[in-house]
Amino acid sequence: EAMFKVREKRCSFNKTVYEEDRDSFNCRSSINVYHCIQNERNRSGEICIQPVWVQPNYCPEYNTGANTLDTVPCNVSTTGSCPRALFLSNEVYKYPVCLNKTFTGGKEVSKESTSSTPGIYIGIAVSLFILTAFISICIIVFCFRRKRQYRRVDVEIPLLDENEPFYKTSAYYEGVTFLGNGGKILCLEGLWGSGKRSTAKQVYMAVTNSTPIIISDLLAFDARKHYKPIIVSQALLTGKSHEEMEHFKEKILIFFKNTPSSKKVFIILILKENEDREAVFEFVKSFVTQEKDIKFLDLSNSLTRGDRTQILSSQFERFCPNKDFSKIENLALKGNDNSLGYPEICALFCRCNHFQTVGPSVFCNQPLRYLKSYLENMHQSDDNKKFLMFVYMSLDHMVINVNNQNDMLSGILESCNCTCDPTSKETKVETEQNELSGIDSTGERGNIEQGSFSRNLPKLKKHYKSKEYITSLIPEGFVIADRLQHDVIKRMTLIVYGTYHFDKLLELFKPEELKAWVKEKGMIPDVGLDDIKPVLEIDREQWRQFQAKLSY
Repeated sequence: EAMFKVREKRCSFNKTVYEEDRDSFNCRSSINVYHCIQNERNRSGEICIQPVWVQPNYCPEYNTGANTLDTVPCNVSTTGSCPRALFLSNEVYKYPVCLNKTFTGGKEVSKESTSSTPGIYIGIAVSLFILTAFISICIIVFCFRRKRQYRRVDVEIPLLDENEPFYKTSAYYEGVTFLGNGGKILCLEGLWGSGKRSTAKQVYMAVTNSTPIIISDLLAFDARKHYKPIIVSQALLTGKSHEEMEHFKEKILIFFKNTPSSKKVFIILILKENEDREAVFEFVKSFVTQEKDIKFLDLSNSLTRGDRTQILSSQFERFCPNKDFSKIENLALKGNDNSLGYPEICALFCRCNHFQTVGPSVFCNQPLRYLKSYLENMHQSDDNKKFLMFVYMSLDHMVINVNNQNDMLSGILESCNCTCDPTSKETKVETEQNELSGIDSTGERGNIEQGSFSRNLPKLKKHYKSKEYITSLIPEGFVIADRLQHDVIKRMTLIVYGTYHFDKLLELFKPEELKAWVKEKGMIPDVGLDDIKPVLEIDREQWRQFQAKLSY
């Protein structure tokens, strides 16, 4: 474990001296490199640790309790001396303000701000008065405009939990810099779960200082009445007809053409995993005058070692606050990330104790296999009602409202019960088998379309319909603020459900919603991955049934 060695002298600002100190300290790992840095108590010290990216106007700081590097705001009166560019934490010697913090009167300041004169104080007081008045006016105007803006776009933006961890990676800074310098089209690509949507939203907010506008259907988008940057979250070319692609092209051309030149406008495209980069580039290059106005960022391949450590640390700190990070930090350097994006792997691992008992290295290499196994065990155990809650939330836009239960929720939960003695072990086993296949206590197959359970199945006891009972069925960890987190949970839940009850899956879903991940057995090429693929493979007879329903 890395140790922070406190030193009596402050860290040097001189590159030559800094390098001499580095050579004397003798860090032997190519991953954990030399840092002379301050900790959270502003004590200077040396340590061999993995570097992290530090954003402009921030300083790196060693967190003694977590044994990791944090980034903290550069709080000094002379803002010009704060870092103005992205830099690696082991290059902190270039920014003396980050190595020269002290405590005065209980407040953290920089030494360079401690000398002043009465005249300067008077000037500062007057300037602060003017600045305060100006800021107050700006806040009033901003709040008024922000309120109006929320009314216009809040329907388009289904926000996740506001406290969901997000680490600003090097790709994030590349995107912000590109769009901030006038870039027109930013294409985000990467594996499923690589954080494309969350990165797009964060980049958008950083550049525009406004709420993201997300378009999920370009054909319905009114390009003539819209003059603000947008995020497009849909398949651009894959599975689209020539006519649809021409409509897309027309919409985007109108969008750029109608926007006044005085306004900064751009599009962030969230590419699906199977989109072809070259085909997308050929499609979008007609919208810009120069190819340099287009940028592709692959979020799966752009993560630095520091990015990976910080992503894992942010998730672990949120969901495992009382556990020792040092025991799992090697996860940041494990795995091949071939089946699932690294941020999603970290989220699953930190949310679920079961995955932590498997071990970080094992889980990291086969996250989808272990997730599917976990859901299958839930489906076949006494917790099968919790599994059905997953199924219901996957059907109903990934949300659950315990105060407003609909007929479908009641029906799915009622299908777990029958009129016979619930204390009988044989009855319980038979009921659990019937409930997931949609067969009621008379042996007839139930209809799980919305509203039909109340007619076909026995009424559940009143306390089973209570808010307390429904709340007890919501699986912890994967559900936050009554919303099922992460599309990967939804997909794998429905794959498990469809594996055992494909007929019921077809009844609950429109076939068009399934065709992207329901495939015939033997039709998916083996690309040599250790992990399973996020698809439901069905036999030939089921495939014919599925194709027949698609053609209706």
